[in-house]
Amino acid sequence: MKRRTFLTGALLAATAPVPTMSAAPAPAKNGTGTQADEKGILALNPPETVLPILQNMRLPAIRVNKKGHPIPQEPPLTLLHFADIHNDAVNLRRVMAFYNHYRRYFDDALVTGDIAGGTWREYSPEMDAAEGFSKVLKTLGNHDNFRWNPSTMWAPAKACYERYFKGIESWGVVQPGGSNPDGLCYWYKDYPKSRVRLVGLDCMHYDAAQNSWFAAVLADARGKGLAVVAAQHYPPMGKKDVTGFPGCAFDSLQRESLGAGLPKAVKEVDLFQKAGGEFVCWLGGHTHTDFCGTVNGTGQMFICVGIAKNMELWCDSRRVTGEKSQDLFNAVSIDTCRRHVRVLRIGAEWNRFLQHRVTMCLDYENRVQLT
Repeated sequence: MKRRTFLTGALLAATAPVPTMSAAPAPAKNGTGTQADEKGILALNPPETVLPILQNMRLPAIRVNKKGHPIPQEPPLTLLHFADIHNDAVNLRRVMAFYNHYRRYFDDALVTGDIAGGTWREYSPEMDAAEGFSKVLKTLGNHDNFRWNPSTMWAPAKACYERYFKGIESWGVVQPGGSNPDGLCYWYKDYPKSRVRLVGLDCMHYDAAQNSWFAAVLADARGKGLAVVAAQHYPPMGKKDVTGFPGCAFDSLQRESLGAGLPKAVKEVDLFQKAGGEFVCWLGGHTHTDFCGTVNGTGQMFICVGIAKNMELWCDSRRVTGEKSQDLFNAVSIDTCRRHVRVLRIGAEWNRFLQHRVTMCLDYENRVQLT
């Protein structure tokens, strides 16, 4: 199968030299470096600032039964979502420190690709050493299997599985039969209390078998009354096939090439919706800038988070080490009772266009931005 070479604009062109995305310095041997990373991000995001928002993101809806009695529903599904950490062990430790500290307010953490640096070779052991990272849900990005070798440019799925899917037995996900020996890097996970199925796709090795599996997983979710969130590295479609939300701060005015997306997967979601299925949104990365909107002709919403690595290359934000802008990731809640998606930015809030990204609420049923 021909690999998708979406490396123009926001990322690397397949014919250009690869700029190094080397690992951040390792922590001091006495552990003070790691402790400083953890204290730094927590000091910048204290409970009095963060908790009021996280608590409201998880506020359960109230339904009234036939007798008129209020019945509290289960809290919305809440994920910590980041992408494009690019072998930055320091910032990864900071992401995990935030997640571990506020763990009770999250159901899971999700990284949608580009864990490695510029190429497959740039992956430090310090990444795997970040506390709790082995339990983070993962999807593959283009740099995670990009070898920069003309004869074997792309790593096979099995090699990616063995490198990045360590600890998958603790994720609580369901994979196709034979995933381990065959190296199938796609999965789904159900959150019955929140009525959500999260599907992680492998956009780097997307073939007919994965597409058929995805269609079956969607049909099964519809039969069980589960709303679906789909996660992958790339935006679902290229920039000519999507429309941003007008005036949305989480939709950057910096538009690089987004690649061609996964039109076959988008088509399966469209068929799922037309059959009565409930689709929430796509979660992704790749663009290094925040990007959200809808896929033309289908209404499928998507939210792509900016680059988690502390780097300004192909980014629209000033990033300053030791300040709040060093970090960049989102808290995302999925409220299937109210049909809302809520987003909280942790870290870099401003960009060069003076768009201020703090919080956002989307109505995924009517496909509009509320706040």
